[in-house]
Amino acid sequence: MLKIYLKLLQKYRPSAGWTLAELMIAAAMTLVVIMVAGFGLVTILRENKVANATGQMQYDMNRAAEFISEEIRSAKTIETDQAEIYNVAPTFYEKYVEGKANPKIPILALKIDGVYERVVYYVDEVASDDIWRGSAVIRRFGPDFKEDGEYKKPDDGVRNTKNPDGWRSNALVDMMVTNLDTNQKQCQNLPPNTVDPNTYIATDNQGKEWYRLPQKEAEVKGFFVCVQEDKQLVQLNVVGTSLDEFAHLGYGKNDILEGKSRYADKMEYNVATMVHARSKVIGSGGEGVPDFSVNGQVIKLKESGKAKLNVIHANIPCQGDPSNTSQDVETSFDKSGSSVGTATGEASGSVVDFTVPDGDPPVDVLTQIKEISSCSHDSSTLTVTVNQTGKVKFTSNDSAYSTLSSIINDDLSNSAYTSVINKLKTKNLIKETSDGSTYYFSLADNQVLYFVEFATDGVLAPQADPAKFDDAIILVELTK
Repeated sequence: MLKIYLKLLQKYRPSAGWTLAELMIAAAMTLVVIMVAGFGLVTILRENKVANATGQMQYDMNRAAEFISEEIRSAKTIETDQAEIYNVAPTFYEKYVEGKANPKIPILALKIDGVYERVVYYVDEVASDDIWRGSAVIRRFGPDFKEDGEYKKPDDGVRNTKNPDGWRSNALVDMMVTNLDTNQKQCQNLPPNTVDPNTYIATDNQGKEWYRLPQKEAEVKGFFVCVQEDKQLVQLNVVGTSLDEFAHLGYGKNDILEGKSRYADKMEYNVATMVHARSKVIGSGGEGVPDFSVNGQVIKLKESGKAKLNVIHANIPCQGDPSNTSQDVETSFDKSGSSVGTATGEASGSVVDFTVPDGDPPVDVLTQIKEISSCSHDSSTLTVTVNQTGKVKFTSNDSAYSTLSSIINDDLSNSAYTSVINKLKTKNLIKETSDGSTYYFSLADNQVLYFVEFATDGVLAPQADPAKFDDAIILVELTK
């Protein structure tokens, strides 16, 4: 056919013009050539757009996974319990969860040295008028970074490590998948122990449990994590899609989802990687810290070490004469009914040894606190242990209590608390915001701080209602 077409174009007729039939054939052939060339050009341009959209999406997902991985590496631990995240990230809960019609689901919560509350990652849906593409974005709630990559400190502006109220929720990457099938919602190589739409706990070949966050299958979108029980190792799962970009090329979303487009297999991109929280746990003076946890109101010792017991403050009003106060308090570690060590008197302290045999389960230790003064009456001893509900509150680097006002149920601007605040400042246990309105705890990883409200026993003044938890403050520091 092409040869005939060329011959027609080259035909020489010195005495005759082109016939109508010849012109029509030539025009038809020219149109076919143009259509073939045009289709090829359109295909090349479309393939180029597809490659660009897919490549950009994959690049963004990889960069986002690397950014999250780097912050995990700078963390000490990763939360495994979604309910606990609300306790250790109270500002996030207040801003994005409590009372909200569309509460945000925390997915990754990191404990980072020097940062008062957990840094939280979550998935947020994209509004119709938003600049972000796709159905959802990954957002990060935490302190801002300086140009050198370090977290902003209190002197570097409002959005710093000590001021969660000033933290923002920043979008990290868009084009996230919101609809995953059941298999895509599973941890890689970690199938759940039981099939339950509200619980996902898997056990690896070493017998360790893994917790998926979010736990509920219905809440799992294109970003979820699986955290090992020791809170150190996490599996990141990020699933992105260029669905909207493909749709812009002239294909309907339904056609793509139903596989009618030959580009459908290129639409999604999955990143799955293991990351270890490797920031070293250190004491307030750089000491090594034995492995321990605070479970409920009991310290669980997992390694042998030392405990320093300090009575930071004691000011206990006496019955009938509130101006007469006691400052004589005894603190002791108690393990299985036997005392491990004591510290008596305000600002006094002692160091006691404790032993946890290798291979043994964690040892539960209670911190017993006794008021042993006569308070100008007959001598009396009142014992309070940390498992006595309503009489003791404690805070640590893992605690739900992040501010002094969240523990002491009273107006801290009252002059009665000037001494308490100054004592805590002297020990570097609290920091105040620039306007002096809030006092945040600044505890090292090895410190546990107890606040005690003694009850009535005929010698002490009646317990406040509600309890103020300001009668005594005890500091426990654990070291190797």
